[in-house]
Parts: sequence; C-alpha cells; structure tokens
Amino acid sequence: MVVKAIYEGGKFRLLEPIQLIEGQTVTLDILSETPKMTEAEAIRAALGDTVRWSDPTDNRNAWVEDMADEIDTAFQGNPPLSEIIIQDRGEV
Repeated sequence: MVVKAIYEGGKFRLLEPIQLIEGQTVTLDILSETPKMTEAEAIRAALGDTVRWSDPTDNRNAWVEDMADEIDTAFQGNPPLSEIIIQDRGEV
C-alpha cells in the first residue's frame, strides 16, 4: 500500500484514509518528494566532483560561444561537415 503523508510536528499526517486495524504495527519506507531538477542540475548531481565546473559569471571565454555561433551560421544550408569530409575522401 502506498499513501501520501505530510510530516508535521514530529508526526506523519496522512493525506487520505487507509484501512488498518487500530494499533496495527506497520513498516514505513519513506521516500522524500523533492522538486524536479533541471537537466543541468541533474547532470551536476550525477557528475558531482568528477568535473571541474566553470563559473557561470566568468565571461573571459565568451568569445568561444560567439565563434561557435558564427561557425554554425556559416554552415546553415550546407551539408554537415561529416558529409563533406566523406565526399572529400571519396567514401561515398
């Protein structure tokens, strides 16, 4: 049986009625409901300390994203770079 409850004042308050005998002993498996993480938060949580995270306020490398946008714009309407390489190698 799964029931929802709120923990208040040191006790669990059930959010719906349940069918138990008065004084019956039960075992609780408590699963905390936490707010859903964003994709970025989930990645950070999964990788933890295995990655050195950059400071989002550090704009010293903003030119990299600008350059990526410029390259992306230059390739719009053209085949992907991988297809160009395959054609150049004659692997078609």
